[in-house]
Amino acid sequence: MEQENTTLFAVMLNQIVKQNRFHDESFLEKLKLVCLNSQNDEILKKADIAFSKLYEFIESSFKTLKITEENKALVAPLQQPKVHRLYVDGVFDLTHSGHFNAIRQAKQLCEILVLGVVSTEEVIKRKGPPVLTYEERVGIARACKWVDEIYENAPYDPSIELLDKLNCSHVAHGDDLILLPDGTDSYQAFRNVNRFLTFKRTEGISTTDIVGRLLLLTKTEPNLAMQKIRKMSGDGAHVIASKINEINDHHETQSIQQTQEHEVDEKTAHKVKLLNTTKRIRQFSHGLKEPQPGQKIVYIDGSYDMIHIGHISTLQKAKELGYLIVGLHDDDVISEKKGRHYPLLNLQERVLSVLALKYVDEVVIGAPWKVTKAMIDQFKIDLVVSGSIDKHEFPPTEHEDDPYEIPKQLGKFSVIPSTYEITTDKIIERILHNRKNFLDIYNIKNKKQDQYYKQKEEKKGEDVQEI
Repeated sequence: MEQENTTLFAVMLNQIVKQNRFHDESFLEKLKLVCLNSQNDEILKKADIAFSKLYEFIESSFKTLKITEENKALVAPLQQPKVHRLYVDGVFDLTHSGHFNAIRQAKQLCEILVLGVVSTEEVIKRKGPPVLTYEERVGIARACKWVDEIYENAPYDPSIELLDKLNCSHVAHGDDLILLPDGTDSYQAFRNVNRFLTFKRTEGISTTDIVGRLLLLTKTEPNLAMQKIRKMSGDGAHVIASKINEINDHHETQSIQQTQEHEVDEKTAHKVKLLNTTKRIRQFSHGLKEPQPGQKIVYIDGSYDMIHIGHISTLQKAKELGYLIVGLHDDDVISEKKGRHYPLLNLQERVLSVLALKYVDEVVIGAPWKVTKAMIDQFKIDLVVSGSIDKHEFPPTEHEDDPYEIPKQLGKFSVIPSTYEITTDKIIERILHNRKNFLDIYNIKNKKQDQYYKQKEEKKGEDVQEI
């Protein structure tokens, strides 16, 4: 929209307001019918771009005016209206609540959210190899309840041409600056044509933080970490000795190459902690519904430490059986069962990730390890299910009860065959196989993260508000 057209449109809009046309039901109804008959994704994209330019024109023009006492209340920035189609992209490796909160905020800005998952080839060129495979990353992204469409094998750097191809008027990103290899703002081209929207970066958790925790675990007790890597299918309970020795030898060779000053430590791996709030839980819980009359109530529990494609697949199958309640064990229970380094993500972090999944209807926070009769009665549970490689990795000892003893006695238990063999421990195994490379990437990303928090501290009062 040219400057003259923008001015004309602003004046015309003002005339409509002055004449109270927005209170004329006949005018509004006719306008709606005409637009419904004319609009398509292409028209809506152009309209959203024009609106952004109008808002930018009003804001920039307003700043040149002398502000009177009477107009001081108008100084607050205008709120960007929702656009029709919005594009957001990411790697979504080791997906966590920060990723999900970014997606949630982006969805607040649009009617249809198109999520681009960057191809593995592009990620390797810019950041090094991801921990998860492409299928695993796309599967997690597709399970997020705020995603409307997935664009696969997305480029690392989006373009105006890509937005037009997808009929998206705008691209959105967090308020942390993303630089191209030449040091320029990767989103400047979108800013220049008013096709860029911003949301608040989620502080207290990042992929860098999670990789740091994984590196810390494999640094302090690599042998313990390896012992935790188990085959979780029914045909074995441990990795064969030759494999353990092979990976341990590889780890030791890499450790010799690493200098102590570049190693991860407690201070670097746990600098910032996610502080959950009731507001954030409400935001993530939005849209959850009560079970319908006669609907089967299904219960599944677990740690859900680092959401992966195995969790997604099992939850999807469980959801097909009815109204799905997910029980999340608290940190102490998981630590007692798996060891003092677990869980990698605390309960506050894990709750949000599970709530972000479209297959989940309700979450029990701090669920007991053993399903009790009282629980079954309280939540009116008709069926308790478990993935075939879930708690079966922890067969009860002679001094422990089967965690599913009660639902089995009541005839309310079923095992869901696990499609994928991936587990948290297998993700740790991948880190161990390529630890030196992940450590190098971590050190680079950690410095960038430190820079973000430093810049944020220097710009107090200029923060983008969370949506």
